[in-house]
Amino acid sequence: MSSIVTSSKKELRKSLLNKRDTLKDVSLSIVRAIIDSKILEKYHTIGIYYPLKGEINLLPLLDYYKDKSFCFPKTEDVISFYKENDLNNFSEKKFHVLEPNSNNYIPRDRIECFIVPCVGITRDKKRIGYGKGYYDRYLAGYKGLKLAGIYKELNNIDFKCDEYDLVLDYVFEG
Repeated sequence: MSSIVTSSKKELRKSLLNKRDTLKDVSLSIVRAIIDSKILEKYHTIGIYYPLKGEINLLPLLDYYKDKSFCFPKTEDVISFYKENDLNNFSEKKFHVLEPNSNNYIPRDRIECFIVPCVGITRDKKRIGYGKGYYDRYLAGYKGLKLAGIYKELNNIDFKCDEYDLVLDYVFEG
């Protein structure tokens, strides 16, 4: 997607979400691209998310990488991550997000890599999220790997984000 004419990030986000609702799911091709890249091979503890409707579903990575620990977010006033590899051990919480029932909290500096959800991604690899800033604040100053999967139609958006918006290291599109 080359450009969306909009005056605000809020309008852009709404436009991207509307566009996402029309797209064919490409989750499995992105999962395959991540596996084929071998980018996760050297990491043991990985932050990931449980997808909302329409988001890229990267949960098949848990089946492929059975030897790795996956950590999922819980959100209250801030976001925090908990180890959980059993996808049956989740409950619906705030914003209709499935969160782990686990109490096995993992500090940010013990998570070697984060796979983050995105509404869109700009040309300079800045993440456009849902507007609450949880990931931007949580990952500010984080030195580990940050990656995302995105529909190609929602990648390379021509939009100037804020300096605090999260910059991704790798983007897999499908």
